[in-house]
Amino acid sequence: MLLKKVQDTLTTYRMLQAGDRVLVALSGGPDSTALCHILYQLQQTYSVELVAAHIHHGLRGSEADQDALFVQDLARQLGLPVVVQRVDVHGWRKEQGGSLQMAARTLRYQSLHQIMANERASKLALGHNADDQAEEILLRIFRGAGQRGLTGMPPSNPQGVIRPLLECHRHEIISYLENQSLPWRQDASNLKPWCQRNLLRLELLPRLQQDFNSNLSATLLRTSNIFREEEDFWESVLCEWLDKYSTECEDGGLRLPIRPLLETHPAMQKRLLRRVVEKVKGDLRSFGFHHTEILLQLCHSAAANSQIDLPGKVKAEKNYDWLTIALHRQATEDFYYQIAGPGSYPFPLLNHRMVLEYAAVDLTTEFSRHPHEALVDLDRVSFPLVLRSSKAGDRFRPLGLGGGKKLKKFFIDAKIPKSQRPRIPILCSGERIIWVVGHRLDDGVKVTAKTNRLLRILYLEGLE
Repeated sequence: MLLKKVQDTLTTYRMLQAGDRVLVALSGGPDSTALCHILYQLQQTYSVELVAAHIHHGLRGSEADQDALFVQDLARQLGLPVVVQRVDVHGWRKEQGGSLQMAARTLRYQSLHQIMANERASKLALGHNADDQAEEILLRIFRGAGQRGLTGMPPSNPQGVIRPLLECHRHEIISYLENQSLPWRQDASNLKPWCQRNLLRLELLPRLQQDFNSNLSATLLRTSNIFREEEDFWESVLCEWLDKYSTECEDGGLRLPIRPLLETHPAMQKRLLRRVVEKVKGDLRSFGFHHTEILLQLCHSAAANSQIDLPGKVKAEKNYDWLTIALHRQATEDFYYQIAGPGSYPFPLLNHRMVLEYAAVDLTTEFSRHPHEALVDLDRVSFPLVLRSSKAGDRFRPLGLGGGKKLKKFFIDAKIPKSQRPRIPILCSGERIIWVVGHRLDDGVKVTAKTNRLLRILYLEGLE
């Protein structure tokens, strides 16, 4: 019965593909022992290869040593390679802080992913079951969570983690082990309410099942599945909006138009902002409901330019009708490069290069419409040219404006965010600006009917 249930879960969530090398996290407890046995029975059916991994936390003395020996013996019986790795939980906690449970969990996952990489495994199989899921959902409710949080642990994720037992209950797993006469190790610390999860498992959940719902675990599992389906829908809606409206910045940030954002439903606004932060930061740790509210306040602000700091070295900057969310970067170094003549020139600090070449004169082409290409009257410039960062007091004559303007005022009028201005290259001939790269040519070097020689300048990504 349990074998069939696991197969259904594997199929429903497409957890395995032929040729996968699967790392099985094997603690020696009932869940991981059953998982290892079941995947061993199914490895030929799915054409996969198994490797066992055991993380020795060094917290329970000789009992933990016996767990490691048990795992090694089990792997040997099944003919599976096994990796046992020790971690220093107390040392990590002393440096990083936090609870003992969190330190152990963090090191366990870090180690498992490292073993995955070393073993070239494409999947990591964990033994979480339906009762673990119910406990996780209740904990998230108590701590405060939105709909996404109440989906619980995902059956699988893009990093290759799979949970084949997630729809199997603990009593089913124990029955399977007993029917198969399979031994397992019992962690004595799991039988004491020394942490929140154990307190929930041993005392609170049984009381809730007794007084409110005898089938509470199954109910919570069903609820998480409903929320997961709705989250899949939201994912498609968010991706569609971001594909249409967001722009990726060179520093890895994302830029959004504020008006279309605020025209969406409030629920959509909050989800979009959280998703952008997640894409920029990589996760949503330490980013709570009140941070989303602060972002919304920034969007509604009447100020033309404003910036706020968010957890995880994230900054949000409003510039007129645009919101940019990015990671804080180190201050941009000033740069100064000489360009001797036609050719290709790399600029390491900018991770760009400039290509200059003589071009045939085409009097029907007065200027390029591509922002990173400039057509210049060669007789109006002199080598060497200089590519440098902007500086206070810079002025030039923007093409089409009919007069001079301070560079700072040009940036303001063009609504270029302050954070981006230091990295905008300024191309000069002598002391005169001839091109604000990517934005505007100087009127004094434009191509006219009197142009006899043409210089084509390209500003390209990458150093080669």
